Amino acid sequence: MQHGGLIERLPPPLLKLTLTAARLAGRSGVKVYLVGGIVRDLMLGRPCVDIDLAVEGDAVGLALQMAEEMGARLKVHRAFGTASLKMEGFNVDLATCRNEIYRHPGALPLVKPGNLEDDLKRRDFTINAMAVCVNGPDRDVLTDLFGGRRDLSQGLVRVLHDKSFQDDATRMMRAMRYEQRLGFKIERSTVRLLKSSLDMLDTISGDRLKNELLLWLNEGHCHKILRRASQLGITGKLHPALKWNRAMSLAFRRAAAPDVVKATPLYFCLFVHNLNEEELYELLGRLNLTGSRLDLLSNQSLELANRCNDIARPAVKRSKIYSTLHEYDPVAVQTACCYAVNPSLRRNLQLYLDTLRHVKTSLGGNDLLKLGVREGPRLGSILNKLLAARLDGAIRSKSDETKLAHRLAGL
Repeated sequence: MQHGGLIERLPPPLLKLTLTAARLAGRSGVKVYLVGGIVRDLMLGRPCVDIDLAVEGDAVGLALQMAEEMGARLKVHRAFGTASLKMEGFNVDLATCRNEIYRHPGALPLVKPGNLEDDLKRRDFTINAMAVCVNGPDRDVLTDLFGGRRDLSQGLVRVLHDKSFQDDATRMMRAMRYEQRLGFKIERSTVRLLKSSLDMLDTISGDRLKNELLLWLNEGHCHKILRRASQLGITGKLHPALKWNRAMSLAFRRAAAPDVVKATPLYFCLFVHNLNEEELYELLGRLNLTGSRLDLLSNQSLELANRCNDIARPAVKRSKIYSTLHEYDPVAVQTACCYAVNPSLRRNLQLYLDTLRHVKTSLGGNDLLKLGVREGPRLGSILNKLLAARLDGAIRSKSDETKLAHRLAGL
């Protein structure tokens, strides 16, 4: 773990933005700090893409000056005293130092201006509650009020106080992300607090739970997060039937193969695959996902699981595989493939994903009309038979298709 000269370790574009903020803020005697994850990642030597700056003063005014000088895109949230700058593929979030008061568990906090100490006290974990001053005589001085540097060196995720999860239960879900992303362990007393506060997740809105779940699924080791969250009882608060098992472990291992497209929808479908129709309906409603693409995909995966026996035999025709699967999104088919126990079924599902779904006929509807086939159901039937013949290898060229089309149409 590194410490001294943290500012100079920033990537050049972020260093330029930070130094500009320091210079502009210095004109009015305002202090600016690197805070949160950027400090943690700099100390760990991890890649840095985005930064957070805390301002003991007018963050929005500073952001406006920076945007004008640097030609950066700017998004302002005056009600919250925050602003975001985008430039050269990097993001900088500026916020006025603030204090937060939680009226009751699960509520979004009431915000009022504060100083750096107030701002650090409101944060989730010690490793995210450090700051480095970027201007003035305290430049590059680390502020660490809660032992974040110590916990970084020991690889621990620790809350700042005993009521942390009661104030905001989504911190339980964030703890899972940091633990697995950084290869850390949640500190013992924090684990005890988490387990004793699980009911606080019932106070969190569906949208906030959904957002945290999607952040899990966007992580590189999401299967480790899901497994750990299941062990600690967190996924059971999303729905009691969401429990990690050996089948999930195998499915996620297969999803990690190099030839599988990594995507959040696939991981979601893998995670909810063992729910029945009623359980899935309840979960989607709890997370405000009803009517979304994840709703469609997860229900397709559930439906397809009940149809896979149709294509589980080794010698099943390719046209049969295609006709069974072509109405399903590839994500649903990939989900079935990852869970398939029968080797023949898994091969047939993979064959569809790799090859069969891309097979097309050379002749289209207009070509058949030119050959003399009349519009109507018969035309569609002939196209389907041509495709089946292509899939099964009975025809291999446009000439073959034309001959078969004539025969089928009785021309």
